[in-house]
Amino acid sequence: MLSFCEYIALKMMNPEDDVYVETVIYDIPECNDIICQWNGYELNRIFGINAPNIRERFDEKKWEKFMGEIRSSEFWKRNWNYPVWFTKAFNDCGFPVKNIRGDFEEPNFLARYSGRKTLRSKIVDTKLGDTLKRLMYHIQEKKKLQEVDNRENIFLNANQDNVFTGQWLSFKYRNNDIERIDAAIRNTFIFPEFRDEKNNEMARFLGNCNSVAIHARRGDMLSFNGSCYKYGYFQRATNLIRKYVDNPVFVFFCDPGSVQWCKDNEKIFGLNFEKDQVYFVDWNKGEESYRDMQLISLCKHAIITNSSFGWWGAYLIGNKTKITVSPDITINTTHHC
Repeated sequence: MLSFCEYIALKMMNPEDDVYVETVIYDIPECNDIICQWNGYELNRIFGINAPNIRERFDEKKWEKFMGEIRSSEFWKRNWNYPVWFTKAFNDCGFPVKNIRGDFEEPNFLARYSGRKTLRSKIVDTKLGDTLKRLMYHIQEKKKLQEVDNRENIFLNANQDNVFTGQWLSFKYRNNDIERIDAAIRNTFIFPEFRDEKNNEMARFLGNCNSVAIHARRGDMLSFNGSCYKYGYFQRATNLIRKYVDNPVFVFFCDPGSVQWCKDNEKIFGLNFEKDQVYFVDWNKGEESYRDMQLISLCKHAIITNSSFGWWGAYLIGNKTKITVSPDITINTTHHC
């Protein structure tokens, strides 16, 4: 969905040009442990989106050659350097295109990010380190927002030959002007109506109370979000909600394997399951998993982790006075804890 928003922005900036999406990654699920758990490219099935796909520019033989070259590159073992290897494969297959996304194996790029990961593993992953990190993020807020500011790349006026823009996935971050395409987004990502009574009943319930979604995605995202569970993020977030919301009703959305864990660890979330109103949504699975995002969007408020799934649910909430909470000051939510 974030990638498709970049397509919307590029088409807005280049209305006379052909703009294509590419969905190559969904044809090589073995490249990543997270991607292999997904249901493939779903925007057409769920939202009826039929954007032009670069696959249409190739006959079967050339596409087979293209995919063979991509697979043999094993770019996922090369610091996920898809821009270089995708554009090389395009050019080798007779489709000249210029890479403007960058080279993820370039020494300066590797040095910039590998050092950051080492420091995090040694310092940040402690309660004191997490507290200091949040403090420094607030002190350096302007700098941090500049680091995620990709407006010139996602609102690109190409004005040149064929280019491969890659994916920036920046619209979930603040100061990337998502409001410029907000109307188009909301007209595009319209969920199909629920077909079952269980989801319909929950949708009605969420609309009739001060519902607060808690997207507690562990499972495949625990390596990214582990600190949220260890160092008090959810406690700070639920306390903030109580400060502004009367009689909040907390509704958990999490992967099926984490439901019992959440029930056994109420203190991590700053909740008392005997006194607080708490519900769990755990029945939307497989190709119906997106229904959780749909239900989150029907809540009045939301607490999310660093997950694009949860972020989309929170972003699409229609409540004009919504409170959305995330753990990172750069994420485009109303509050941060």
